Amino acid sequence: MNKFFGIFAIMAALLLAGCAAAIHIMLDDQSVTIVADDDDSYDFYVDGKLECRNTYECIFFRSTHSRCQMTIEAKRGEIVLGTLQYGYWDEPPLIVKILINDQTDRNKCPEGLFGARAKVEINKFIKKQVDAAEMKERLERADNLWNKSPLSSSSKELEKNFSDYP
Repeated sequence: MNKFFGIFAIMAALLLAGCAAAIHIMLDDQSVTIVADDDDSYDFYVDGKLECRNTYECIFFRSTHSRCQMTIEAKRGEIVLGTLQYGYWDEPPLIVKILINDQTDRNKCPEGLFGARAKVEINKFIKKQVDAAEMKERLERADNLWNKSPLSSSSKELEKNFSDYP
């Protein structure tokens, strides 16, 4: 009976420790959702680090041990199409710092009804140029593939095969 109780006590302690660790992790991390204002797919970078590739919605987790202050970029390839400075970038006046210790509030990013959500505004003019360049590149690739294809009228393979016929 003592062995059973000892094993039960150890298992209960491990379970409680695991739950406490999970709750601690959940409370120290905050999920932030990043979207573009045109709902298109982009590579999203946070402070120069790639968080999500080629997606319309990027969800990442950040620690609340540091102040919520980040630069978010929406890119296609190496071209930045939109930048957002998200979080708390303004410094409160000295009197507010002395009277109210609001550092804990500034560690957590601003949350709305659906949690922390950052919307990056995309530069429409640059996006049109990037889209046009991407389309031109796709058409050139397709044209090159067609010219190399045995079905192409300019194909050497096709000319060789039909040269025997009168």
